[in-house]
Amino acid sequence: MRIREAKKKLISDINLSPILDLSLMLVIFLAVTTEFISGGEIKVQVPKGGAAVVTSRKVVKITMDKWGKIYYAGKVYSDPVKLVKNLPRNRPIFIKADKDTPYLYVFTLLDTLRKSGIKKVSLVGRRVE
Repeated sequence: MRIREAKKKLISDINLSPILDLSLMLVIFLAVTTEFISGGEIKVQVPKGGAAVVTSRKVVKITMDKWGKIYYAGKVYSDPVKLVKNLPRNRPIFIKADKDTPYLYVFTLLDTLRKSGIKKVSLVGRRVE
């Protein structure tokens, strides 16, 4: 006669599915957030020289890479005339051009801005200490 029933075996397996799901979600989350963080400003090397200028927060910043592409407000322009149509007229404009940009591209942009009636234009450079 058995008084005790047979003991059930303990479950010694660990279910890894929830842990793997969580780690995969964390990797995806980190990949997406770092993509949004790093997608800010275009990196250009500006030439050295110039004096420090005190600016207000209402400055329009335009970036030009060494191939002549113009970046403004998250859009890329290859034609300065199309860019000028989207610029505000009453705010100062800072042009940050790469030091290897051909002079023709910068001159064309400056000339187009001047012809459209924009007078407050400055070129951005690195200060020499």
